[in-house]
Amino acid sequence: MKLLSVLSLVSLAVAAPPLVSPLATPPSSVRVLGVSLLGSGCPAGTADVQIDASKTLMEVTFSEYIIQTGPGTKAADWRKNCKLTINLAYDEGFQFATLATEMRGFAQIPKGSRGLCSNTFDFTGVPGQTVFSVSLVGEREGPFSLKADPDLVSWSPCGGTSNILNLNSQCNISPTQSQALIAVDRISGKITVNVSLDWRKCR
Repeated sequence: MKLLSVLSLVSLAVAAPPLVSPLATPPSSVRVLGVSLLGSGCPAGTADVQIDASKTLMEVTFSEYIIQTGPGTKAADWRKNCKLTINLAYDEGFQFATLATEMRGFAQIPKGSRGLCSNTFDFTGVPGQTVFSVSLVGEREGPFSLKADPDLVSWSPCGGTSNILNLNSQCNISPTQSQALIAVDRISGKITVNVSLDWRKCR
């Protein structure tokens, strides 16, 4: 589509402000044991999860998470989702929560249209969810960087050295008849969701 050609016009990425600083000292070792993917926004091999050296920032990247509306598109293009199951291992005696998220990518949203992305976190076997939502209101074109704080914070259970964190990411654009786009950033080649992690010792 002609709409995708606008990606070639992006030359500079927006500098991202830091996320909320976690309050507690994190464990000395945090690593990703495994990641499983399911959804239209993350075909096999198109998503990745990394933990930074400080153990307080998790970066989730999507390389084919593209939402489009307008002539020539179909219902499968208007909404994308991805469910990641992330198995995190860390030192015994800690638990963690998701403090804030920041989503970065490219958007072309005309006046009268709106993009909406939500990221929902929960722990396998634990009731309660942490929900983040960010919106892209037209008119705008170019790289975007959107921060969101949770509606509700939930903590991983104590009593082990690993936990399974589920991330369900969804994005859509409305109305569907207007040409609009949420896509990977040309500079990085991906949509990025940065997640600030808070750690505390189990009591």
